[in-house]
Amino acid sequence: MRICDLLNPQSVRLNVEVSTKEQAINNLVDLVAESGCLNDAERFRTAVFDREAKVSTGLGEGVAIPHAKSAGVTKPGLAAMVVPKGVEFDSLDGKPAKLFFMIASPHHASDAHLDVLARLSTLLISEDFRNSLNSAQSVDEFLRIINKADESEIEKEKQRQQKLKAAEEEKQSEENKDTSSNIGYYDIVAVTACPAGLSHTYMAAEALEKQAKEMGISIKVETDGAAGNRNKLLPEEISKAKAVIVAADRIVDMDRFLGKPLIRVGVVEGIRRPKNLIKSALDPKCPKYQTGFLGSTSVSMRLYRHLMSGMAYLMPLAATAGILSAFARLDIVNDTQFGFFFDRVGYSIGTLLFPILSAFIAYSIRGRTALVAGFTGGVMADLGGSGVIGAVVNGFVGGAVALLTTLFAGRFLKGHDATVALLLYPLMGALGTAAIAVFFTNIPAEFIDSYINSFFAESSVYTLVLIGALLAGMMSFDMGGPINKLAYAIGVLFLADSLPEQGPGGLVMASIMAGGMVPPIAAALASILIPQVFSEKINSLRYITLGKGLVFITEGIIPYLQKNPRAMRSACVCCSALTGALSMYFKCSICAPHGGVFIIPLCDHPVQYIMSMLAGIVLGIFAFSIIHLRTSDKETSNIAVSSDNN
Repeated sequence: MRICDLLNPQSVRLNVEVSTKEQAINNLVDLVAESGCLNDAERFRTAVFDREAKVSTGLGEGVAIPHAKSAGVTKPGLAAMVVPKGVEFDSLDGKPAKLFFMIASPHHASDAHLDVLARLSTLLISEDFRNSLNSAQSVDEFLRIINKADESEIEKEKQRQQKLKAAEEEKQSEENKDTSSNIGYYDIVAVTACPAGLSHTYMAAEALEKQAKEMGISIKVETDGAAGNRNKLLPEEISKAKAVIVAADRIVDMDRFLGKPLIRVGVVEGIRRPKNLIKSALDPKCPKYQTGFLGSTSVSMRLYRHLMSGMAYLMPLAATAGILSAFARLDIVNDTQFGFFFDRVGYSIGTLLFPILSAFIAYSIRGRTALVAGFTGGVMADLGGSGVIGAVVNGFVGGAVALLTTLFAGRFLKGHDATVALLLYPLMGALGTAAIAVFFTNIPAEFIDSYINSFFAESSVYTLVLIGALLAGMMSFDMGGPINKLAYAIGVLFLADSLPEQGPGGLVMASIMAGGMVPPIAAALASILIPQVFSEKINSLRYITLGKGLVFITEGIIPYLQKNPRAMRSACVCCSALTGALSMYFKCSICAPHGGVFIIPLCDHPVQYIMSMLAGIVLGIFAFSIIHLRTSDKETSNIAVSSDNN
């Protein structure tokens, strides 16, 4: 399949004028619709904007590839657009985007279609190719340029496959002769992967390959895309490589890189900084990979990452258990068979929270060999009444027990891998973790857990208000930074300790969620109600920011912080703290660790919760407008003074 098999002439537009990112995306969606590959254009449009809200598809060098998978797509399709003057697209390099390709993918895409998209992403790395497309005088010329480059790339791919086949045959021949071989040797091996598995995956791979070639370094890149692993790394290639680069935004198989110098970054870094990554990977000081952590990472950061790994698996379970239990308590279903059913399901899922949390903390430390040990730690925390603190501590204990067990087995029980994996690891992990939990960790953990619950039960309303203000303010302190994440982690763990009932954890979670929602909502409403105060760029983001705020994405306000960041952050903290304090004062309680406004109908005292948020929103609108207005006046005054001086 060729690129132009997906790119129809009616889906290509040259010399287009657009002034905003939203206009560019809307034009591209309309072009895709003209090709007849959509059954629901609005559904696909929503999917594209949702994808864009997560991370910009402006890849730099004047190129943007907005894309999405959607049930609104009947068959794979492409659209292309050239904007000679460029448009601001939040690109990685901060430059306007001029050349656009939009990818429309159905949920079940064929391998052939994915190969085409990978080839397009590869071609766009070439500056000559991009310049030719930008200079095309007609749609026919535009398509001819693509066809010519596409044929050349297909021929190169055939040659690469032939070389690989010949190398494999030569390698097999050498192995049959029992002679050593250097076939398959690379200086660096790498893996690239993005959440969607489309353009970013292949562009990062191409950027690394191109940079390595310029530096005279051999490299093999495995692309872990939507169609599965392509160019998969072989064990002997990994063992012979000097270093490893993993540029991925999702989980990849890491255990195969044990003991190798390794750089771990997001997929965007693979596109932006391939030269720096290659240099860092080949640096003698590059840390060697160990299961669960890199050797150069501080102890506190390792512990934090393991805890976050456990929480990532805990949150969907906590949300499900909390929502089902809260729904069962509603008047419309309470004391009915439906209510009883939902309550039992929620309660049953709730009993798994501690074991799952502990199991995946241990899994983060020592992989699959630690799962049973970690799970046992969570069970012991539940049986011993040590709560979520016991579950967290026992998760780390389980990981440590598994680590010691694997080290012992690796040294003294070589050659019995099957028996060790099926019997020794789970049995020793379970017994060791259970013994440590019973005699050591459960006792202090139970005391601390009981003290915390008693503290909340016996504290005055003013103490609770201060706690709510502090935790909610922390959510706005650094917008996704360590303080924000610490506050959210406290909320999730407290909530897990209370479920399926709505105890102190629900109160804490309500303050934290409200504190995270209010700043972006207030900023968006300020730019809607008083647009003249804000810049055109900020106003173009107001509805996206509002949507992010409503679904509890605090980082949606970040664009508003560019003017007078210190004052804006202080205002964010103040309006969040006010909301959190009022939420705690009214004893509002949330049943899930996420969900934003959609979870409010299931909370305790929903009217008071909305009132608490409105108070923070009003304060935020006022504060943000004043800050932006004064900053703009000051800039205007400075310009005037500068002009007078000249």
